Amino acid sequence: MINKLCKEICAGNNIRENLIQLNQTVKDEAFMEYFLDEYYENEAVFVGLLDHEDAKVRKNIIKLLGKVADPVLMEPLFRHYQAEETQFLKSDYLAALSEFEYKDYLPELKKRWEELSGQELTKHSQEEMKQLRKLIWKLDPPKRHTFSGYGMENKLLFIVPRGHEAAVLEQMEAVPETSGKTIPGGCLVTTKHLEDVCRIRTFQAVLFDFCPVTIHSGDGAVIGEKLLNAGMLEYIQKRHKEETPFLFRVEVKGIKDITEKNRLAKDLSEYLEKYGKGKLVNEPSFYEAEIRVISGSHGSRVFLKLTCLADERFSYRKYTTSSSMNPAKAALMIHYVRPYLKPDANVLDPFCGTGTLLIERAMAVSSRSMYGLDISGQALQAAWENSHRANILLQLIQRNFNDFRHEYLFDEILTDMPRRGGNKTAREIEYLYHLLFTKGDELLSPDGIMAVYSEEPGMMEKELKGSSKIQLLKKYPMGRDQASWLYIMRKAGK
Repeated sequence: MINKLCKEICAGNNIRENLIQLNQTVKDEAFMEYFLDEYYENEAVFVGLLDHEDAKVRKNIIKLLGKVADPVLMEPLFRHYQAEETQFLKSDYLAALSEFEYKDYLPELKKRWEELSGQELTKHSQEEMKQLRKLIWKLDPPKRHTFSGYGMENKLLFIVPRGHEAAVLEQMEAVPETSGKTIPGGCLVTTKHLEDVCRIRTFQAVLFDFCPVTIHSGDGAVIGEKLLNAGMLEYIQKRHKEETPFLFRVEVKGIKDITEKNRLAKDLSEYLEKYGKGKLVNEPSFYEAEIRVISGSHGSRVFLKLTCLADERFSYRKYTTSSSMNPAKAALMIHYVRPYLKPDANVLDPFCGTGTLLIERAMAVSSRSMYGLDISGQALQAAWENSHRANILLQLIQRNFNDFRHEYLFDEILTDMPRRGGNKTAREIEYLYHLLFTKGDELLSPDGIMAVYSEEPGMMEKELKGSSKIQLLKKYPMGRDQASWLYIMRKAGK
């Protein structure tokens, strides 16, 4: 098919239709290699189509040459972009240029941006502006705003794991002049001490509740009008120092139909950009404000995520793996275990991975020593890097737990148990649970604590039932449908 389409194009037959079909075909990477063979055999013909009189032919060859992405094509594409008189093609040239190393053209792109900025924009020149913005900001990102809303009274929605709303709210209400209530999956909080509340480690995300009413419409323009009338723009400006335009994106939650979800996001974005007094720029790649629409059966609630509000809680986590424990979940686990921890303890994590749980433990209560074992050298290297960023000393050993011996006993064993999947079978995981209890008995001091995050409650219950020395103190469901649990246990004293 590729060969036939290219022959027809080179012969000048139905060029537009064949280019359209060729563009559709090479969307499949498997066909791109075949096209490239044909392209380099007829390079002059394809590049020459940039001068074709039919604008639709030029549009399709621009797209095709962008996919070829041969560096020698950058100069003719840019030259034709500058000379192009058909406005609706301008954005296509720029989209094609995004596939190249175009930094040498950055000054001219900025010059064109300034030219358009001083004109009344049409639909097509707006599209050109958007593409110019993407190219310019990719190489020269705009200066971010500075968040300055710490001293204000703020109404917030903290996203937390289901089932743990009350525990997180209790932590937040310990901050002066802070009160709230729980909702499924979150805490609605009012505070005059934003900085202190945001240091709490057990929430997953924070959103600003600037429009505390339900909007009974699924129409993006209607929602946009209500948000602007509710003072969204003024709310954002009041919490930042600079008065330059804000970059935003729209995120829609609670709508399963992808088409409906995308339509709402698109319509809302277009409305806000059109009526936002030039202060709201839709730019998903560099956004500073995420407008999050949460739809339900009774309408939609809208919140703001302001990314200039720095979250430094887990900045130590530069290196992770696919199995790394979520840091907010690790902090929540430590929150529940904390009443059983003691200062200056000797602590062991036999499956430490990238070290998240050990680091969170060290931040909660002082320790004498902290040991982490893992069979993965990559994970231990990540744990070493992360612990140094956190300024915490970990003793990291690449060793199988079964082979580990130590000169003194540990006061605590804390761990996130490995999961089945990948190269680990259910039988292998079952063996690790048995090993946890046998080695736990061997390595824990009398009255020592063992705290385990497990996604295999059946295996945990089996080992608990069979153990005469490791006794359950408390357990907490940590996920939906009681699929994961935190077990807090103690080794019986002498």
